[in-house]
Amino acid sequence: MCEAKGFAERIREMANNGTTRKSNVDVLEAFYKKYPDVPKETILKQHMLSLGHWFSDAALDASAGALVKSYRLFSYDLVPMSEFKRGEHRRVPEHFVLLNGPYDLRPVAIQTSLSPYSPYLIDVVDGRLVLTVDGQVAAHVRIPKTPDYYFKNLSDGTPYHEIVAFGSFITIFRNCQYWGAKEECKFCDINENARQMKLSRDFTLTAPVKSVADVVTVVEQVASDAQKLGNGSQGFVLSGGTITKTLHGKSEVEFYEEYIRAIKGSETKPRITFEVNARPLDEVERYKAAGADHIHFNMEVWDKQLFPWINPGKAERVGWDNWVRWMEDAVEVFGNGMVQPSFVSGIEMARPHGFKTVEEAVKSTTGGFEYLMSRGIFPRPQQWRREPSTALCKETEQPPVPLDYYILMTRTWYELYQKYREKLPKFGTRKPGLLAERNLLGPVHGSYGDYVMLKENLFPADVEEQINRRSVPFENIAGGASVS
Repeated sequence: MCEAKGFAERIREMANNGTTRKSNVDVLEAFYKKYPDVPKETILKQHMLSLGHWFSDAALDASAGALVKSYRLFSYDLVPMSEFKRGEHRRVPEHFVLLNGPYDLRPVAIQTSLSPYSPYLIDVVDGRLVLTVDGQVAAHVRIPKTPDYYFKNLSDGTPYHEIVAFGSFITIFRNCQYWGAKEECKFCDINENARQMKLSRDFTLTAPVKSVADVVTVVEQVASDAQKLGNGSQGFVLSGGTITKTLHGKSEVEFYEEYIRAIKGSETKPRITFEVNARPLDEVERYKAAGADHIHFNMEVWDKQLFPWINPGKAERVGWDNWVRWMEDAVEVFGNGMVQPSFVSGIEMARPHGFKTVEEAVKSTTGGFEYLMSRGIFPRPQQWRREPSTALCKETEQPPVPLDYYILMTRTWYELYQKYREKLPKFGTRKPGLLAERNLLGPVHGSYGDYVMLKENLFPADVEEQINRRSVPFENIAGGASVS
């Protein structure tokens, strides 16, 4: 059992299991040679999401003025907030961009996932923000600046950014009613993350539910800021915990459709993506009628035997068969490519019940993705982060998922995307918006979008200029290390 050991010891062992006696630079370059057809950028990103990364003192100082990590849903960290000794949770960026450097990388955006035991360190070397691996520079780094609306507060003092994070993400209900070992998803730390945010006393918003009026106020400000930049209507992602009974006297569909309708009714009528449990056709039609444009029935894992172990509450209250059938039904309402379930990529290999080999895991998930894509459903593999307060990491030691799995699975995802792309969303069509790195690059939490962008060169010609213009200073920085 993980809990039989000290926390730091457990995490250190998990991190060490991801490395070998070789230097991590040698390991990385060996993967580059092993998969010459796979973009180096996605291999590096996947390794960093798997092992986490850390910030030097100089890099934390250089992050002043950055878009600070919001902890808006999950922690995405490999250590708990209580382990931070330098106030990292209020200083590190939400995400950052890797580019250029010795491997001449094209830009990829990476969600910040902290681990002091990772070989990956964001640092300042020779006056420049860089990523180092075992002390060797691997890439240059760009950290996004804070959007203007982050400096505004509601009348009660709540910052706007605790209502809408990074210009688009709204966690309406901050908890989940899947409580305890019999219902909570095994990989999820939404409830524990909310608790640690409250205990830190560094986050203003402690109420689990955001009011409709407050959400609309901030949405209108964000949309206005986007319009001033000439970037058209800003889209929003609405998410929140499952409501198994009622919340504020309303069922799940009654509660969430009120927010969807209010946001869609605002002046700019923004694009709305809604994340919710798979629901029957009549409820799906209500969400569409209220104003949702895309819907995410986040299934988490495809394998029918693993589904009830990973998602006990979802299995008990919805079930695998209903989940799949209702996703297919939702395509009839929202159209091809508009039903976009996420999958916790790598969870297929979690101990003790997951697949024992990369080949088995890839085969299972590939079969599921082909089933979905062929029916106009767009699966989004978001990389598992192994947060320590989750049931999976508390109950059993969880070493990093083999990098081969992520590389092979993303390559296979792209092959399926090519096969069924006429039914699926297109990449490379978005405007810069408030955050160029989130709109012009692939999603920060996985590499599937980057793979398409890199293989097909879908970046605008001025992508680096767009990112540089909206980043904190990244060169001519005082302090830091020096390389002779």
